[in-house]
Amino acid sequence: MARVARYTKELVARYEREGYWTSTYPVDFWEENARRNPNGDALVFGAQRFTWKSAVEAIHKLAIGLVQCGFARDDVLALQAHNSAALMLLRLAAEKAGIISLLVPPTFSKAEVCAIAERLPIAGVVLGDSEVVRDLADAYRAGSKKSSFSLFTIGASAIPHGRDIQDWLDAPHSASDAERLLEGRSFPPYEYAAIITTSGTTGTPRFVEHAACARTASGRVYIDRLKLGPADVVVGMVSMFAGNCDLIVHHTAPQVGATVVLIDRFAPQEACRIIEAERATCAVFVPTLLHRLLDYERLREHDLSSLRIVTCFGAILAPEIAAKVERVLNVKVIQGYGASDYGSLASTSIDDPEHVRLAGVGRPLTGTEIRICDEAGAPVPIGTPGRIFARGPHCVGGFVADDAATETAWESGYFSMGDFGQIDHQGYLWLAGRARDLVIRGGQNIVPAEVEDAIVGHPDVAEISVIGVPDAEMGERVCAVVVAKKGACLTLEGIAAHLGARGLARFKYPERLMLLESLPMNPAGTKVDKRALRELAARHVLRGDSRPIA
Repeated sequence: MARVARYTKELVARYEREGYWTSTYPVDFWEENARRNPNGDALVFGAQRFTWKSAVEAIHKLAIGLVQCGFARDDVLALQAHNSAALMLLRLAAEKAGIISLLVPPTFSKAEVCAIAERLPIAGVVLGDSEVVRDLADAYRAGSKKSSFSLFTIGASAIPHGRDIQDWLDAPHSASDAERLLEGRSFPPYEYAAIITTSGTTGTPRFVEHAACARTASGRVYIDRLKLGPADVVVGMVSMFAGNCDLIVHHTAPQVGATVVLIDRFAPQEACRIIEAERATCAVFVPTLLHRLLDYERLREHDLSSLRIVTCFGAILAPEIAAKVERVLNVKVIQGYGASDYGSLASTSIDDPEHVRLAGVGRPLTGTEIRICDEAGAPVPIGTPGRIFARGPHCVGGFVADDAATETAWESGYFSMGDFGQIDHQGYLWLAGRARDLVIRGGQNIVPAEVEDAIVGHPDVAEISVIGVPDAEMGERVCAVVVAKKGACLTLEGIAAHLGARGLARFKYPERLMLLESLPMNPAGTKVDKRALRELAARHVLRGDSRPIA
């Protein structure tokens, strides 16, 4: 199941020959570090500290636990929890045991989980300690098509029949046990060891083949552009499943033997304390968290002098905010660009000019081929904006069990990023806007049609359209534009209660409400004119005014 159909023998041979791809998986780097530097710091989470040696011992115990529970090679194990040492080590253990990790964002709710469980043959799930795990467990169980389904937890949980993976870590196993039980289990070269879940642009979950060879190649570029080495300490401020954290923490840091520090849930005071205590040199953020950090009134009381790099992906950071981060924290801000269903495409470097670091996404990653095309698909001259297409060794696989979608995405031989941009004469890529209606709130993708479908059943809603409105902190916020039924009194609180009953993930709830007497239509009268709505919202909603207007 884990073979990437899109990776032909010719493509693999080419990228091997050119030095981009190797057969190494992230767990192999951990084992190599354990041999070279057994007592060096590898992983820190709260009071838990792992050396490379103790981390690998834990990885092997977890891998043995998975095998002894009956997981076969290429089985799919869903992982849905907030950051923890156990979660990170378990993903590496799955690689060691040849088990595919399905990376489910911790913010996904029962509705998304039901759709995932119905479409993938999940053999088991590992859940954290959030308040909604019981509902999530029921959704995974109900949707599973496997005759036997295993439910595990990280830490004690109220889930019936859930087994704590700590039991595997407490079990005595020798090196010979690991060698015997795990022999022949590892993934062959160039397969995918993980599946990324993404709503993409359709509103329904899509599943992306997350190939380590491509991500490891991207990691080597970041090692060079960020000047990372074994003395660095990298702090993951966001979910380790988020694209930027996955790349820097899982696929990059272990290549150079850098220490990884994880935070389960971001709070400015705690983040500063950890940076200070661990003498962190690199911190992985999204724009929303940087806004919150800068707003922290006691920020300057902390000694953050060890920090030299802040990476920020997921959404473009406003140049004035990027400049403030560099000034206040005395760091270099590194921004990147890519997509879950493509991989990494471009990034800035600590050696880039200030205007590039603060306002751009840098140069394409080494080996990446970029095409900027007009609406007809023809390449445009350098410096001319157009649609962005790309291909190269940093591309992940296709869509799991969806050959048609993969073929459509790559029908031109390049992947369409769905964004507009241009390449300048220095080779820098500059984004000019999104080609879709997708709302990106704090780095999380929200599909308006999905929110509209959830709101339209509200008894007081006659018509609904959902757009994104600019926001200094989150990048964008969801705005519900509503035509209410006669005599109805609609509020955001009432809409939120309705969406809660529908099971929509909370991060997708509208945070702005605009009430209209009618929705503007396009010239053909066939569709709502969302451009007109955005213009209206810019004049109206951003003042906090939600009274009905014509």
